[in-house]
Amino acid sequence: MSQHPGNEYTAPDGAQVIELANFMDDDARARLSADAREAVHLTPAGMADLNTGTLVVEGGIVEQLDDQAHGTGLRTVIPATFRDPAAWQHRRAVARNAAAFHAVRTPRYAYRALRVAAIGAMVATRDAWSYVTAGEYGELADQVRRSKAGAEHIADLRADRSKVAAERRREPVVVYSATGVTSYVSAVAALGEAWSLALAGTAMLPLLLVFYLLGRRELGRRDGGAFTITDVPVMRDTGRTMLGADSVNAAFRQAGLTREGEVIELVGPVRAVSAHASEAVLDLPGDLTLSKVVKEREKLAAAFRVDPSWLDLTGAGHPGRIRVWIASEDPFAAARTSPLLGHPARMDVWSAGIPIGFNRRGEVISLRLRHVMALLGGMSRTGKGMLLRNLICGLGLDPRVNLRLVAGAKPGEHRGYAPVCATFFGRRPERLVALLDAVLAEAYRREDYLEDLGRAKLSEGDLARFPLEVVIIDEFKQYASSSARVPDPSDLTGKKMVKAADRIAEQVEEIAAFAAALNITLLISTQDPDANTVPRGFKSNSGARVCTRTGSPDQTNAILKPGATGAGLRAHEIPEALKGAAIVDIDGAPGELIRGFFVEDEEYDGAAPLISAGVELRAELSRLPGQFEDPIEAQLVEVTGESSIAGGPTGSGRPGALSSAPTDPAGIIADLIAVFAAEGDPERMRTAEILTALADLDPDAWSPEALGVDPEDQAAYVRTGGGELRKAIDDALDGTGRELAARGWSAGGRANGYYLADVRAAAGIAPV
Repeated sequence: MSQHPGNEYTAPDGAQVIELANFMDDDARARLSADAREAVHLTPAGMADLNTGTLVVEGGIVEQLDDQAHGTGLRTVIPATFRDPAAWQHRRAVARNAAAFHAVRTPRYAYRALRVAAIGAMVATRDAWSYVTAGEYGELADQVRRSKAGAEHIADLRADRSKVAAERRREPVVVYSATGVTSYVSAVAALGEAWSLALAGTAMLPLLLVFYLLGRRELGRRDGGAFTITDVPVMRDTGRTMLGADSVNAAFRQAGLTREGEVIELVGPVRAVSAHASEAVLDLPGDLTLSKVVKEREKLAAAFRVDPSWLDLTGAGHPGRIRVWIASEDPFAAARTSPLLGHPARMDVWSAGIPIGFNRRGEVISLRLRHVMALLGGMSRTGKGMLLRNLICGLGLDPRVNLRLVAGAKPGEHRGYAPVCATFFGRRPERLVALLDAVLAEAYRREDYLEDLGRAKLSEGDLARFPLEVVIIDEFKQYASSSARVPDPSDLTGKKMVKAADRIAEQVEEIAAFAAALNITLLISTQDPDANTVPRGFKSNSGARVCTRTGSPDQTNAILKPGATGAGLRAHEIPEALKGAAIVDIDGAPGELIRGFFVEDEEYDGAAPLISAGVELRAELSRLPGQFEDPIEAQLVEVTGESSIAGGPTGSGRPGALSSAPTDPAGIIADLIAVFAAEGDPERMRTAEILTALADLDPDAWSPEALGVDPEDQAAYVRTGGGELRKAIDDALDGTGRELAARGWSAGGRANGYYLADVRAAAGIAPV
């Protein structure tokens, strides 16, 4: 209603802009303002356009009407439901659906009607015969006979029956009825004989209708005789209360949230937000607020007859107004695969985050590792690995991220991620200490840079110079309980030793204290946590926490925060059957129950296409591990003499020495180096291309004839030659501690082959 500088509405040609506020008194403007705020609260964004409320009148003159104020407050003559086009459209759709539904069931309905009419015909015949023969006297005589009364009583009853029956047969109603029936039957027979049986059948419809009505009456008299000729939806009692004004008030009262006389009002209609969920906005009475309702979520869910995970409570503008979302079936029943699998494109870890799962509403939940420390914990085999799998795949698809993965146990399960890891090694407490020292050195270097510029933190614009360093320590408890000892940094002589576990805890707390603003993120994953597993300083500075199912409230509080269970974040109550479920306390989803996305890890490596896409993306930008200047790995090599770039020389997470020149590769490895060199050192080559080049180098060993296959059968040549190539590579690398395996990729068409970086690593050549 008011105008805003820079946002004035420009009327079309021939139109007139009218400021309605100028025609209203103060009370009217106050009411309009309140109504506008009320309407805005119901919008999805909670905002209104600046032009809302502006009327455009095409030409003409608008006069002020003095009696406008007298028209307010009048009752609506025609209900809104009869004036809403959407409501009428819905009614027409319902009518069309009902017509089609019953049309296809017409034969079944006809059979049911004929069956009821047959019952009616039998009942009519029985009753008519009983009436004209005085059947009730026969029943009475039978009762007398059974009571062993005198024969004279039976004789009297028989005489009375004969007399009454004779009188009834002479009654006008009986005579007229018999005459009418015989005349009707004769007329129908004559009609069918003279014209057609179809006309005779039509003429019998009135008789069938009479018989049908008699049959319905008979069925109604019988026990359990409820009968309907049509199929109608059966209303099953599911024990579940659906949303509505009455059910909402009853549920809140049953949960002890409201008292007698207090009424919860619906703001707008109840909306069906999906096929199995509905949502309503409620105005709470008195001092009842959202926080109080959330505390009684379980009682409210019990009142609605649903599981607590099927109920979602959020704010809707102010504490006294809430949005209630309720599902009619388990929203987490079906697992969902990661959306990255369908389209493994470049990720924006900084702004959009990494999709890790979905909430009860079906919305994708993403984790942004920006200026934050992260903590992931829970019991063994509860979905931590799958959540970590989603994270690593997403990080690999953002070339602005330097991913450093440290496995506390079972490094083999992470081997597939090695190609996108700037650092990857297995359980080595001494090397983790060296890595964290290098990370701290990089943090201090970045801090000096900010000090020179007079800035407080690095931003997205600094990622080109200072990439996002993400250090993931999996199975942290293995390091927290390690008995290994490392030199004490405070002892300049280097003789004093301290426990590696204590040193790691100090480093982790120091990084968490200040490094988040320097584009450095530390993520710790641990199982069976207790109060001493996660360093207190790190936990207090971790802004993103994800907790899978735990074994006790203490473990839940150890991962999330003290008092988390009291606030309703009860990860220890997550059902065991709900695989991959977790409670996340992250930016955009505080205290949200989610189910992690599934990436296959048993039948096949479902992450391989994502890692391959990440390798291709990083290679195009010269951001593959080993292709860029890496001060952290450089310090690791300087301190330990071994490199863990992309999992070390073998890619298995075992660090090793990498020389800058070839270590005189021989045999098949030297041939592979020559093949790649002849093609200009491409990033990768297909197996078929390599076999063709090898056949040119050594036809006696690699030509189709030498392998015993038809030169025209390319598939057989690649299959047989690929097997021989793998065998030759394994023989050449036997005893060296190095490995070289074929890998698949999907970009440009699905294929298998060898990457130049892998061949160089197998030959002992440092990455270029």
